[in-house]
Amino acid sequence: MKSLVIFSSANPKGNTAKLIEHLATNIDLEIINLDQCKISPYRYDNQYEADDFYRIFEKILESDNLIFASPTYWYSVTAPMKAFFDRMTELTDKVELKPKARALAYKRAFILTTSGRNQICPIFETFFVEICKYFKMEYRSSLHAKQDEINLQEISQFASSLKSLG
Repeated sequence: MKSLVIFSSANPKGNTAKLIEHLATNIDLEIINLDQCKISPYRYDNQYEADDFYRIFEKILESDNLIFASPTYWYSVTAPMKAFFDRMTELTDKVELKPKARALAYKRAFILTTSGRNQICPIFETFFVEICKYFKMEYRSSLHAKQDEINLQEISQFASSLKSLG
């Protein structure tokens, strides 16, 4: 069972990164930092400069568990993560890429997020729930922490649920 973290944060050592670090002490993770990648914005003509999108997407296809990690900014994900999801539209546009989009079906998806709230923002969570529905991925659960209030027991439970899948 392979677990891949797709991570983005304006603060690469911030609370969301700390949440991932704690999780990584409990389970083997591969982490992709979208902020260190080049992702061309989605275009209707599907003409793109060389970038990291296809390399990242191949890693996604090789993984069983997809963990999307982003702080909550204005009820949403970071701009690089949003650009990544926008770019996934290309998979539904180009006939030769549609099998890759269909290969997302039944992959397990999880959310890691931090915010100033006591619980996950419903708008933030709905963003992922709807993407999962569209691509027929199985949305399993989320792990949320309020700013500096990281609960190690919750992280351990989250890691245990991931381990139990494999």
